[in-house]
Amino acid sequence: MKRPLVLAAAGVVAIALLLLTVLPSAEPVRLTSSDVTVQLDKATTGTVVAQVETPPGVAAVSVFATMPRMGHLTGEITAVREKPGLFKATGELFSMPGLWELSVRADVRVVTFEITVK
Repeated sequence: MKRPLVLAAAGVVAIALLLLTVLPSAEPVRLTSSDVTVQLDKATTGTVVAQVETPPGVAAVSVFATMPRMGHLTGEITAVREKPGLFKATGELFSMPGLWELSVRADVRVVTFEITVK
């Protein structure tokens, strides 16, 4: 009777280990230019949270991504101002893994970062 339980527990552990090695990493990513910094909660497909730091005088921020090699472009996601110089945007930026360009529109200025999505 104990043997099926041990086998089931071993199976659960094996599946968990397999998922940890196969699923995309959910590591935060920090991208910095001279005066704009973006902190992504993860560089994967699906919903992403982007925290954007700008000079305090910036009034509006949005983020969008392009995958030049494939011709993909996401719609702009408007960031919510949390305090002067700090904005937060949540949405789908990356539709597939690969090399992307993440752009931040801070008022009229656009800052672009290169990022690899898993």
